[in-house]
Amino acid sequence: MKLKLSIFFLFLSFKLVAQHNFVLNGVCSKNTVSKNIYLTYNVNGKSITKSSQIHNNKFVFKGEIDFPVKAIICTDARFYMTNLNSKVFYLEPCIMNAKLDFDDLSTIVINGSKTNDEFNVLQNTTEKKKNRKKNDSIRELSRLYSAKMIETNDKSLKIKFQESLDSLDHQLDQLVDQSIKKNKQLDFEFIKKNPNSFVAPDLLDYILEEENNQIPYETIENLYNKLGSEVKKSYGGKQLAEKLNYFKNSRIGSLASDFKGSDVNADFLQLSSFRNNKYVLLDFWASWCGPCREDFPFLKEMYSKYKDKGFEIISVTKDEKLDLWRATIQKENIEKWKHFSIKENKSTIEDTYVVTAIPTKILIDKDGNIIGRWIGSSAENIEAIENMITEIFDN
Repeated sequence: MKLKLSIFFLFLSFKLVAQHNFVLNGVCSKNTVSKNIYLTYNVNGKSITKSSQIHNNKFVFKGEIDFPVKAIICTDARFYMTNLNSKVFYLEPCIMNAKLDFDDLSTIVINGSKTNDEFNVLQNTTEKKKNRKKNDSIRELSRLYSAKMIETNDKSLKIKFQESLDSLDHQLDQLVDQSIKKNKQLDFEFIKKNPNSFVAPDLLDYILEEENNQIPYETIENLYNKLGSEVKKSYGGKQLAEKLNYFKNSRIGSLASDFKGSDVNADFLQLSSFRNNKYVLLDFWASWCGPCREDFPFLKEMYSKYKDKGFEIISVTKDEKLDLWRATIQKENIEKWKHFSIKENKSTIEDTYVVTAIPTKILIDKDGNIIGRWIGSSAENIEAIENMITEIFDN
């Protein structure tokens, strides 16, 4: 009896472990000799990359995951992705089968994953396919006109080809803008109709990141609250919950999250130390970011004008090369205000303030509340910042 129970529990343990395994069996439709194919995915913030050698036109990937997870299969070991050498899909803790052309992964067919089937349906709606077709046709025309312009020596023809290229670029920009809006609408509809799909939190996460606080927090929170319990437990669900918390605490009207560390001069710097004393403009930038540096003349003007009235700037750099960061501060002559390195301080401030693009500027009042947030470098943003700071200090 004890032996039977031991065998039973051993079998049960094996079954439970097996439930967390995935197997992706692949078959190449063409003869592929001695080549490798690669897979990457993320589990709880940890990136996992695997390789598999193709033997007799077959390959296999195995691993452990508790929930469906977005993955990329690619023929380039560096994951320099193109439409032909890579494909985004969903891994699931089950046995899946893939059939592909090694030279064109855009045609890959993957069976066995319910989540990947849902993802494919979303990606291949009539509207999205129509937009991709228009996009491809415009790009093909652009390629043809570019080739013709290079081939001809006739200046008048070159001018006409350039005009055509400019027109096509304009059409493509309009199409991209329209596609983004329509795709977002389709994604929202999918999330509402499929709260138990593991694709849903990834879509919400993408919307949250791309919109940079443009969509009301309540809208995203409401959709998250309606997700199924298992979906919320998934890797994507937990990541979304964490980002939502950051999003809530980084929007206009929220109390600015405190941070501390050493500044560029190795002096102690803490955001909360300015509370009840100064207005603070957080400026997220990097030395390699041209638009960020274009804003420095304006920032220097504002700082010179209002530093004695209670205005401070803390520039937060994304630079990995700290010597270059320090050299740029000197070159741009911006040593007068505070400088904070994310790398040097091993800081998570980017996540805390949901900074997904630079430059990003955040204005904090004397009470420590966020009163302004601007993404990107533009005349409109500079005008808005100047108007707000001027109204604070000149009235």
